[in-house]
Amino acid sequence: MELPAAAAATNSLPWRQALVLGLLALVVYGLVAGERLLRPSTDPHFILQAEAFLAGQLELTRPPPHANDWASYQELTLVGGETLRGVYRTSGRGGQHRRFQTLDGRLLLLEPGQVQRTRTRTFVSFPSFPAVLMLPFVAVLGPRFSDVAFTVVLAALNVALLFLLLELLVVRGYSGRTRRENLLLAGLFAFGTVHFWCAVLGQVWFTALILGVTLSTLYLLAALDARHPLLAGLCLGLGMATRTPLAFASAFFLLQLWRPAGVWQLRRWRAWVRPLALFAAPILVIGLLLVAMNLARFGQPFEFGHTYLAGGTIPRIRTHGLFGWHFLGQNLAAALLLLPVFSLASPYVQLSRHGMSLLLSTPPLLLLATPRRWLLAAPPARGLGVALLVALGGVVLPLLFYQNTGHIQYGYRFSLDFTPLLWGLLALRRFRTGRLFGALAVLAVVVNLFGALTFKRYELLYDDHFLRLPW
Repeated sequence: MELPAAAAATNSLPWRQALVLGLLALVVYGLVAGERLLRPSTDPHFILQAEAFLAGQLELTRPPPHANDWASYQELTLVGGETLRGVYRTSGRGGQHRRFQTLDGRLLLLEPGQVQRTRTRTFVSFPSFPAVLMLPFVAVLGPRFSDVAFTVVLAALNVALLFLLLELLVVRGYSGRTRRENLLLAGLFAFGTVHFWCAVLGQVWFTALILGVTLSTLYLLAALDARHPLLAGLCLGLGMATRTPLAFASAFFLLQLWRPAGVWQLRRWRAWVRPLALFAAPILVIGLLLVAMNLARFGQPFEFGHTYLAGGTIPRIRTHGLFGWHFLGQNLAAALLLLPVFSLASPYVQLSRHGMSLLLSTPPLLLLATPRRWLLAAPPARGLGVALLVALGGVVLPLLFYQNTGHIQYGYRFSLDFTPLLWGLLALRRFRTGRLFGALAVLAVVVNLFGALTFKRYELLYDDHFLRLPW
């Protein structure tokens, strides 16, 4: 009996309005991207990865255009024929002690005469699904393929998908938002968040984030009410193969399955074994493929290559690892505290390349913290809100302890990993889309339009200040 109901719900969605909204976003993003659309970006990591896949290998087929964010190590052939893979480590004053650390962690002191041949092997450290998606385009166009145009199209699709998600919440009885309100919320997402300026760049970091939004929104559409477990698992698995923090959004599907309508159903385990298996199967398959790829490249199942960025020489990673308490303060500051600095001298405003507070780049998010009752009173909406909040926490936590704030960026770009979850909460939240919301939304659009027009174009406006008074 559920299949006709699900089909009716799907047919009642406003597909035409979603298409128009997506086309509008495509035009605006394309105009702002401008001349960038005509050529690859300056950081075409996924294009080079696609070229490697087409050549039947994991290692790059040609030298990278620069040294930024490529994973590399040395492959040494010793006199006796033994092959070692790893990086050189230096210690002592002036680095007089130089040892070779293999991929499996051994530290070896090699004499100069022992090494017969040295070769640098270079890889893309980012999860590779964006490169897989680019394969047919790179096969046809080769290095002329524009990852900027690719990203712009995906970003426009995201706007349509997010609008459909908001409307589906209405159809399923979770949200009381009107069509006009959902259009406003979708427009805010399109032009009043970091999604705007990330959409027009096409560089490896931003392409991954934009595709991550595509997959996470599709995941939420499929996972709502646990209606489509196989599709939800596929979208989440591909999201994990694009942006690894998205794996922690699995809590949303699990709570939709185990706690439908806000009531625990753990005793009815026979009813959820099959959907759980369908959900887990594609995630497991994709996870195993990622593990196999990591083992082939770096000899470790969960090593994507970030340890070997800049040949393994980045000090903060060598000292503190990829995750740790050491990074919590700077990540919180980048997400919530960083502000522009104004002065009376040209260029009058300095924006930090470490980012900008989410409360300034998207001020309507402040409405999530107003003291009124947090979610709609109906138990189903409360249950959905809890599922969204738990998934949100799962995605946010690893980002807060990660070794990188997102630098270089205009706003806190990692927020895109959890923006669809936030928008689900905005749909359920009790606030009016009146004058206050309108004023905050206009401010958000102005702030992000400024970033979309100036970031990576007018470098005089940007510096590396971290926390400084904005006057």
